[in-house]
Amino acid sequence: MRFGFQNLALAALSGASFALAQQAVPATGEPHHQTVYEDSRVRALDVQIQPGELIPSHRHDADYAWVDDAGIHFSRAGATHSERNHEVIVELLQRQTGPRNVCGEVLAGEYLHCHEPGSEWLGANLEIQFETDQTRVGILRIAPDAKLAVPPADVPPLLIPLEGTEAEVVSRMNGAPAGSSSRRIVKAVEVLRAPADHVSEIRNIGKTTARFLVVEFGGASE
Repeated sequence: MRFGFQNLALAALSGASFALAQQAVPATGEPHHQTVYEDSRVRALDVQIQPGELIPSHRHDADYAWVDDAGIHFSRAGATHSERNHEVIVELLQRQTGPRNVCGEVLAGEYLHCHEPGSEWLGANLEIQFETDQTRVGILRIAPDAKLAVPPADVPPLLIPLEGTEAEVVSRMNGAPAGSSSRRIVKAVEVLRAPADHVSEIRNIGKTTARFLVVEFGGASE
């Protein structure tokens, strides 16, 4: 009987150890999630998984949007999904209310409320797919050799180049001569956010359409 109790104790201890090992860790502390940008509103993560690797159990402690080959998705804090290599995840650090589809079925089974982006994006190929009362998320496309002036805003939007995008950004202070502009090549998942006192222009230098995840801020509760 003594051995029976010992076996039960060992089994309970083993089960507790396994449960502890399976506890979800914050995504920000999980090495496959690289933080590429963070401010008071958002945290942008780049998922890097080598062939054959498995990601440990983890959690996102804020509502989050992510983009993959299938499009944009949204989950509430605490929800999990099977992440893939090169996924871009944007954790929305402020409380999000009124989530709704716009021009994409991000929330399965919900109606679309498709509308044009703001007039500041006039002429841009921007499709807002999802929004809350605080945030709008969409995909911006720029044709080869085309360029786009990033619209000014009190809270500048985030533009995140997606995999395969080849582009450069030219930026200068408002009112400064064109010759004072800085120019640089941007890489996938490198977050672009022009200061409000700068004029920025993005040019597609590749041979295929450049795609950017756009995250805009503002709304009734801002």
